[in-house]
Amino acid sequence: MPAKKIDVIVVGAGASGAVVAAELAKSGVKVVCFDKGPRYTEEDFRMKYDEIRYYARGAIVPHMTTDPMTWREDSNGSAGILPWVSGPLGTANPLHLPPSLGTGGGSIHWGGACWRFRESEFRMKTLIEQRLGKKVLPKNHTLVDWPISYKELEPYYDRVEWELGISGRGSNIESEKDKGDNPWEAPRHRDYPMPPLRAGPSDQRFADACTRLGFHPFRTATAIASVPFKGRSGCTYCGFCHGYPCHVNAKTSTHVAALPGGLESGNLEIRDYTRVYKVNLSNDGSRAVGVSYFDAQGRSVDVEADQVVLACYALENARLMLASGINRNGQVGKHYMTHAFGFFMGLTPESSNPFMGPLVASTAIEDFSGELVHDYDESVLWGAPIISWPGDFQPIEIVHAMPSNAPRWGAGFRDWMRDNYTRIWAMYSQTANIPTTETYVDLDPHHKDRYGQPALRMTHGWGEVDQRGVEFLLKQKRKIAQEMNLTTWWEETTSPEYHLSTHEVGTHRMGADPETSVVDIFGRSHECKNLFVIGGGQFPSYHGYNPTQTIQALAYMTVDHMLGRPFSRTN
Repeated sequence: MPAKKIDVIVVGAGASGAVVAAELAKSGVKVVCFDKGPRYTEEDFRMKYDEIRYYARGAIVPHMTTDPMTWREDSNGSAGILPWVSGPLGTANPLHLPPSLGTGGGSIHWGGACWRFRESEFRMKTLIEQRLGKKVLPKNHTLVDWPISYKELEPYYDRVEWELGISGRGSNIESEKDKGDNPWEAPRHRDYPMPPLRAGPSDQRFADACTRLGFHPFRTATAIASVPFKGRSGCTYCGFCHGYPCHVNAKTSTHVAALPGGLESGNLEIRDYTRVYKVNLSNDGSRAVGVSYFDAQGRSVDVEADQVVLACYALENARLMLASGINRNGQVGKHYMTHAFGFFMGLTPESSNPFMGPLVASTAIEDFSGELVHDYDESVLWGAPIISWPGDFQPIEIVHAMPSNAPRWGAGFRDWMRDNYTRIWAMYSQTANIPTTETYVDLDPHHKDRYGQPALRMTHGWGEVDQRGVEFLLKQKRKIAQEMNLTTWWEETTSPEYHLSTHEVGTHRMGADPETSVVDIFGRSHECKNLFVIGGGQFPSYHGYNPTQTIQALAYMTVDHMLGRPFSRTN
């Protein structure tokens, strides 16, 4: 087929790609956006209460049979298909797979937890070394500070909240210093555009227990409209949220929160069911000249563009760059980071109605976040919030989350579910691994997809430092559980079997030095000056927060740079 040159190609229509594509289009740039999956309409998700379809069979996520990923614990081992989806459960829970396919990407299924990183998170390496000494970090660590500050990113955090729509209650607002409940919140120019969601039924028990223990509970911010916002409905508290699309468009998914504006401009074309398999380069490799993709019929098509943006998730971005031969400095795929969630589940004395409301209708504490944890335990390098999970539990999900001593069949199983399902409650934290030379992704030499493209191979194990952080937070959860008078509880191991969670970052690190990083602060490739590679892969370090709001803040920063808008550096 003949090639057709356009202004900008955006690969991926998810959390970041949709933002970039829409903003460029609204500014008059001709954009073509590619995505492996379908272009969704509002009608596609009107009936979504199907746990078999979305949770068990993964209707909106890529499967290991079509998009294989392999895993090994260290570089001396052999890799096999990821155990989380090839083991006895065999579930396709989209929170433990690559993000959803189609317009909206991971923002279709996400739970909607929105966090700004605290100021100290941008200087993690420096603060650890200043407080605890350089020797505490693993000898083979690759941790670095961010090349930008919170102050520089704050206007873009604000933009995400007000343009896409985030619900919450700020605690450190410039004009209202003493308004909120979180004493460690980073400074913000203004409050959220919508109030917090109504708290889940058991959430108050958690908040009260934390207050009695001397902690500082506050309501979490959410990418779910608590009231009508820009033509979207407020939340109906249906209880099918994480892992599911939203049937009333309350969730801030980019297929309803970003793409419509770009499409209305007439400058954005979305090509669905297209699998980009290569970035095409100039003869000297200094520029991207376009991409090659397989269309819905499996035919290879070449498209030329002045600029190319890869926005197809940290793992797929890295795989696509490696498959395209874009890795002159050897940094693509390095510094892989993900979250151990430290899941902690128990039973409340009264009914907690876990089938009601989203998981983010919740409360959290930051008393142990980041460097604050050093005041409690100096053997823990970096802390994280502890967050209530008060609802949004479906029956099949709970079957897979039952304690090890619960009966799995017959009358005993029936009775356990009857007596306990309505009293389920959980809390979690997100401990990020310290990146090392043994945490990376590359191309698997033995596994390919059905198009003959190499699978991504993940090398990652939970190190001793990582496990200490998880265990410290589990100890705090036990104290909270006891104070809450939970009747029983069970918890996750400090070294969970999963290594994939849709929270992966770090695989195309940003930095000022072209020898030690892949992109600059705007996501522009050091190797190919008209190629942008954006998303969580840009993160130089990782913390106890969900990555999406920071990913989208960086996406807005990238758009401004591409459009020539000024960026103000701060000291």
